[in-house]
Amino acid sequence: MSNQHNKFLTALLTTVIMAGIANVAQASESKEKEAKELQLFSQAKISLSDAIKAAEHKTGGKAMEAEVDDESSTIQFEVEVVKDGKIHEVKVDGITGKVLKVSLEDESKEGAEKESKNEKD
Repeated sequence: MSNQHNKFLTALLTTVIMAGIANVAQASESKEKEAKELQLFSQAKISLSDAIKAAEHKTGGKAMEAEVDDESSTIQFEVEVVKDGKIHEVKVDGITGKVLKVSLEDESKEGAEKESKNEKD
């Protein structure tokens, strides 16, 4: 019985340690992502509010979410806008405030994106 108990405790301890290591790795990735977003955001010449206004104006919808696009090498905002029951992902240049791209959320996951014209708003 004692041997089974020891095996159980060893397995439990191993699980706890592995979970702790995973949490530390996840926290490290989160801090790196946040640092990149802050670095990009410091380059912005427009506010997040300005990016939301540009996205809403371009699509004619209402913004439901907005954030810094940390997958870009330049400052861009990604704004999710709802229009006609569909979610549109709008990329806005953080320097100029121009809308760079509008795509439907479903299509963007499949890689079929609709490029918008670079228009001054």
